Amino acid sequence: MDLQYVLLLIGTVIVAVIAFNALDKARLMRHLRRGAAVLRPRIAARAPLSGLDINPPPTATSDKRHLSPDAATAARPKTPEQTLRAELETIEEMATMPLRLRTVSEERTREAKPDERLDFILNLPGELEAPRNLALGIFKQHEYELEKPRKLFGQRHRSGLWTELARDPEHTLYGELALAIQMVDRSGPIGESELNAFAQIGLKLADALHRPTKFATSFEQALARAREIQAFCEAYDVIAGVNVAAREGQAFKGRAIELAARKAGMQLGAMNIFQLKNEISPGCSHLFSLANLYEPGAFDPAQWDTFETGGLALFMSVPCAHHPPAVFDKMIDAARGLCEALGGGLFDQDMRPLTREGLAVIRGQIEIIEDKMRAFGIVPGEETALKLFGENAAAGK
Repeated sequence: MDLQYVLLLIGTVIVAVIAFNALDKARLMRHLRRGAAVLRPRIAARAPLSGLDINPPPTATSDKRHLSPDAATAARPKTPEQTLRAELETIEEMATMPLRLRTVSEERTREAKPDERLDFILNLPGELEAPRNLALGIFKQHEYELEKPRKLFGQRHRSGLWTELARDPEHTLYGELALAIQMVDRSGPIGESELNAFAQIGLKLADALHRPTKFATSFEQALARAREIQAFCEAYDVIAGVNVAAREGQAFKGRAIELAARKAGMQLGAMNIFQLKNEISPGCSHLFSLANLYEPGAFDPAQWDTFETGGLALFMSVPCAHHPPAVFDKMIDAARGLCEALGGGLFDQDMRPLTREGLAVIRGQIEIIEDKMRAFGIVPGEETALKLFGENAAAGK
């Protein structure tokens, strides 16, 4: 009888835990759907889209700032010489940057090193060869103690190529090793306790491989740099967007939206919103997104023939775009094409008519952001920027 009571009690506890987890998961999903208030149309009788952050994907802690046409920023006039020079620099930069067309084998042999602008690095130099499985095994045993993105890199013994151990063949041998942890991610800057845990893992690696350790910077310098990067992220993690709204008393039909979006080169992608894919240039995997202006924000392809909405939202992540002013121009061209095809008008985030002057103000802000990011040493759309602002940041990679 006592055993039956014990089993009954255990079963009750298990059911309670499952129910609690289900409730917690449901609460989390509701929170993710709501997100931060980013689109606030003033059209009555509909629930406006209050939390859409698709480029990069949404996170529970998103609080991105939207650029406003009311900002005290004038469009910066350029001479023909300045315009030509900027275009030539863009062409030269595009020509020297890698395309997004690598095969799996090419990806495995691509050089990968710690990011000195973003990572706290512990170097493990040595003359003897270090086997990949031994070094990676020790790292994997202890990396659970860390929260920030972290990687183990090695310089291949024969070729001298730096690669990430987790992506290498199991029989690879290395000369020098480097353990790296990202100092800032979506959750904020790294703390001293995590730096200590990271250092302890490095020391265990060094003991097992009989190697000395050499930190690239001191703890104090790393913590100061982390705070600096965090302030940088808070300043430039911004969205540029415009709304396309139907005329009063009218609505956009689903099938017409689909045809207009595809005519603009967009495809229905993640989360059932339209995206203009970035097939070649560096930067985010898509240039900008198109969503329903109203909750839930997504489209349902099975209901194109019956769906209708009063507005659409186009938006882009400024720091994730390679040459963001040019991407903004593409987005505005697409928005105007949608207006022409659907019979709507351009509006800002507060649903006020968006004029050429207002668009020029937003573009001017984007130019300033790009200049300031470059001055900080992080180019919009490059790998470091994507780690901080883009898909990899949201995924914790």
